Amino acid sequence: MTELSATAPRLSFARKVGFTAGDFACNLYWQSVSLFLLFYYTDALGLSAGTAGLIYMLASIWDGAIDPFMGAIADRTRSEWGRYRPYILLGAVPVGLSFSFLYYEPALDGLGLVAVVMAAHFLFRTCYTALSIPYTSLNARLTSSSGERSTLAGMRIIFATLAGLVVALTTQPMVARFGGGDQARGFFYAACVLALIATAIFPIVFAVTREPPETEETVAPPRMADYWRSLRGNRAFWAVMGGIVCAVACTTALGKSVLYYFKYYLHDEAASRTALALCAALGLLIVPAWLLVTKFIGKRMAWFVAAGWGLAGLGAFAVTDIRSPALMIAFLAYMQVASLGLALTFWSMLPDTVEYGEWRTGFRAESFIFGLGQFFLKAALGLGAGLFGWSLDLVGYHPNVEQTAATLHGMKTIMVVFPALGLLACAVVMLFYPLGRGVHEDIVEQLARRRSTPPENAAIEAAI
Repeated sequence: MTELSATAPRLSFARKVGFTAGDFACNLYWQSVSLFLLFYYTDALGLSAGTAGLIYMLASIWDGAIDPFMGAIADRTRSEWGRYRPYILLGAVPVGLSFSFLYYEPALDGLGLVAVVMAAHFLFRTCYTALSIPYTSLNARLTSSSGERSTLAGMRIIFATLAGLVVALTTQPMVARFGGGDQARGFFYAACVLALIATAIFPIVFAVTREPPETEETVAPPRMADYWRSLRGNRAFWAVMGGIVCAVACTTALGKSVLYYFKYYLHDEAASRTALALCAALGLLIVPAWLLVTKFIGKRMAWFVAAGWGLAGLGAFAVTDIRSPALMIAFLAYMQVASLGLALTFWSMLPDTVEYGEWRTGFRAESFIFGLGQFFLKAALGLGAGLFGWSLDLVGYHPNVEQTAATLHGMKTIMVVFPALGLLACAVVMLFYPLGRGVHEDIVEQLARRRSTPPENAAIEAAI
């Protein structure tokens, strides 16, 4: 077996840092939307949980639906800056402006308020997609080494973790400082600060990152029919998608519950900031640990371990009545191990499905695969947020009032049942993932030989 470095040269540390720093900028937006936007809708704007969940779900599905098309557009782009880098530079300002508008409270109520809030959410998701899909697609373009991709995935998650820490630690203090008692105004100014920071980072990512030159096979833009052909036999891609959809659609309920649990169940809203910040900070230790674990047991087995870890934690939470903020923080920190394990494995598996699809079909569609992958991820996030909002309505939740015992019991049930079902299902789906340890490396070598062999003499490899 030849060394991977022969076909997949290592990236310098500076290139890795320069590229993955983009995840810090992206996650200033993403973590804010994930942690605070639904809460902002219900407790700052006064929308019902069902309406807030519906807006979040529809915008997420829209976001996901346009991802494959953005991926196809990026794949077909040819410029002196490369395929994907132009979108990182040119998309920075529109994303920042649309994010600030996302937290702007219009002087409206009723259907008018709902319409403007929904339009702002759709606008942000569109601008974010135009930048994030080309950015994430660079994972598969920068290197074909599975090990290097795991390193990139780990560094990306570390930067995402740092962004989550910044968002968790600073958002509520900024809301209090800038709002002067008006939560909606405070959230808007906090969003403007985060947008300024993120907007300044993307030009740096653009300047530091370099795309490899186009080969003869990739100079001509692909046809749309080629994209779908490349996915028909890509069993690895569909297994990864099935696993992440099951996990995210159900475990979203746990993440969305944190602010509500601390405010209404524990009557200590301030402690939620400690919980969110600590969970984010722990990622700096958890991600390197998962990288080490993945190196020894493989990505597929790491997925199973993460799912099992989460199921064990949910079982303990189900039979324990946690009334202490410290114990709740400990539980959330435990669950963060499972969450980051699945996230790291997903983002390191997804680029590998690009080579698997190319190996099976002869066509490489990295950006389209990343776009379609993000469609499933975001649709799952939207579905999870929608289910969470509707479930809160179902158990009788009303914002900014004392909740009944039945409502509090219902909130805890939501936090246990949905995530447990998702983790169990995602483990079952991953049984069908075909890329065990060493398989991807063999495929990369076969592709290298295939590219160096005239088509009329190329052998047809057997399917896995």
